[in-house]
Amino acid sequence: MKKFTIILLLVSFLMIIPVTVSAQQSGGELIIAVPASQEPGTMDGHIDPYQNTWLFNSFSADPLLILSPSGEYLPCLAESWEMAEDGFSWIFHLRNDVFFQDGTPFNAEALQKNFERVKAPETASVQMADELGPIAGYETPDEYTFIVKYDSPWPALLDGLRRLPIWSPTAFEKYGLADFEKHLIGTGPFIYKGAVAGDHISYERWEDYGGWNPIHDHEGPAYLEKVTIRYIGEQLVLGNMVDSGEAHIAQDIPATSCEDYENNEDATLLTGYQAGTGLQWVFNTLKAPLNQVEVRQALLYATDQDDINESVFDGRYLTQKGPLNKVHPCYWDGVEEMYPYDLDKANELLETAGWVYDGGAFRVAKGVEGVEDGTVLTFVFSALGEERARIGEILQLQWAPIGVDLKVEVIAGPIQIEKVQNKDFDLMYERQRTPDPRVLDMVWNSKNDYPGGWAWSGLKIPELDEALNKIAENSVLEERCAYAKAAQEIIMQNVGMLPTVSAPNFYAVSNSVHNFQLGSEGNWWFLNNTWIEE
Repeated sequence: MKKFTIILLLVSFLMIIPVTVSAQQSGGELIIAVPASQEPGTMDGHIDPYQNTWLFNSFSADPLLILSPSGEYLPCLAESWEMAEDGFSWIFHLRNDVFFQDGTPFNAEALQKNFERVKAPETASVQMADELGPIAGYETPDEYTFIVKYDSPWPALLDGLRRLPIWSPTAFEKYGLADFEKHLIGTGPFIYKGAVAGDHISYERWEDYGGWNPIHDHEGPAYLEKVTIRYIGEQLVLGNMVDSGEAHIAQDIPATSCEDYENNEDATLLTGYQAGTGLQWVFNTLKAPLNQVEVRQALLYATDQDDINESVFDGRYLTQKGPLNKVHPCYWDGVEEMYPYDLDKANELLETAGWVYDGGAFRVAKGVEGVEDGTVLTFVFSALGEERARIGEILQLQWAPIGVDLKVEVIAGPIQIEKVQNKDFDLMYERQRTPDPRVLDMVWNSKNDYPGGWAWSGLKIPELDEALNKIAENSVLEERCAYAKAAQEIIMQNVGMLPTVSAPNFYAVSNSVHNFQLGSEGNWWFLNNTWIEE
């Protein structure tokens, strides 16, 4: 057996306690405002496919391991782990002093029931089942040893386990799939008290918390008595929540609000970055006219990412030209030169593809296979949230000179999944966040093009699938990155997506809050040691 490690080249941020404060204070209610678009479809992270759901779950459910603010995997409910030399199995050595909030002991049997629940077809896990990989079976040699066996090597398991909430099997068996999300019971520092749709989530301190998370730096339970997550629908309102005193922390404030918290005596601006796909829109290559590679190429040549960044985000985001963002350890810089902004080239490609001007502002089809002559060159840009939709509004202006009529729609997460499963989209927002290069396999391997899968483009390229399979099977980061870079080139040659920008996470934090810790991914944070100065 061998230890399996990943070196993460990411930036982490930690809020510093002012030296004038002498001691932590227990108690108080921490109010955190987040965009309304982050409201989960279900609070059960075994089912819901979004990072914010797993983050909220982490307050009440410790995982097997965490990704620390410095980018290291650290033991949590698992004391240690090993991957077999051939990559076909993992062994986890579990803590023997952990119990769930309902008194159920945490052990190998409880962990296996969590794995089985995620993988069960009736659970309909959209992403977490994929994160756990092609499991062949389990073994529990003793009460605190858990072995996962695989049909093929699965070196990326740890990246999924750091986000997997471990729930009490007593609780999820008692309440069933339909009702368990109202009774989430884990081993974390806070007890889930419920959610009000469209308004908030509530947590209360668990007095018996054992400090099992390595981020927990003190004896006893968390300092905070209560935590409330509030959903805010308007971006400008969200940006003002801390300044107005309505919240202690506001996550993902708009770039236009950042200036309000720079040199602010009462609050601090924190910025976090996260490796992943960035803000990309996947092309539906099965739907005319996006089945024409020339059309997809033209749209990329007509896209000015610098203009999007300046116009929408005050230049505070990172521009992006390919399937991975610049902070990803496997980013390939060759994407920067593939599709420079060139309206002449874009117009030439559309003419070649059979899209011509016929007296109107927009191009129409002429002799395009599968498209009736005279059909206007129109696409729908599907975005989650108002701020993402503003990217589409800039693209409307950028693409008008090449004769493209772009419509922009704002949709919720569940509608996004429904449209994708029905292949009822043109350009669909898809964002995945992880420093593991397997993110490319998840989004671009044609084997993942199934209901609930994340390969949405419809591309089926054997050369690409082969490179992506190598990423999923290989355990050496340098080799995995080499395959990832080859995959990025193939994806961009075949124009599977529209890259725009990569979003930092901007936080406004009241100076009354101490020890609010950002993870190495900018949209993840820890509240174990957080306290409020009254």
